[in-house]
Amino acid sequence: MRPLDIQAGKTTPRIVYGPEENILQIIGSSLPENVYTLYEPVMEWVEEFVASPVMNPPLRIIFKIQYYNSGTIRYFAELLTKIAGLHSRGLQYSVEWHYEAGDDNIRDAGEDLSDISETPFTMISYKKE
Repeated sequence: MRPLDIQAGKTTPRIVYGPEENILQIIGSSLPENVYTLYEPVMEWVEEFVASPVMNPPLRIIFKIQYYNSGTIRYFAELLTKIAGLHSRGLQYSVEWHYEAGDDNIRDAGEDLSDISETPFTMISYKKE
């Protein structure tokens, strides 16, 4: 599977996939003016991955989002729903949702996405750096 590396901007997260570790990470704030421009290449990558999954080691998806807008959440839900198709094919993967301790909005967003995608998340609280 091809690597993916979208550098963080002032209002956009870093999105990176390392094929050696088989980890997709989305880290930072996601408040893009044009959500489509940011996430459409990611969705294309997800479709390629789901069509020919690399599962050794199993895929890990790590979200560490500080702020987000409604368009971002829609893309996250779509991404997770597409990835959830792997489970129906007997393939295992994991999702980690990191949130700052005390940030109920981000924690709740992770719980909602877990419900929407029917994917169990590992919820991980961290202290502000």
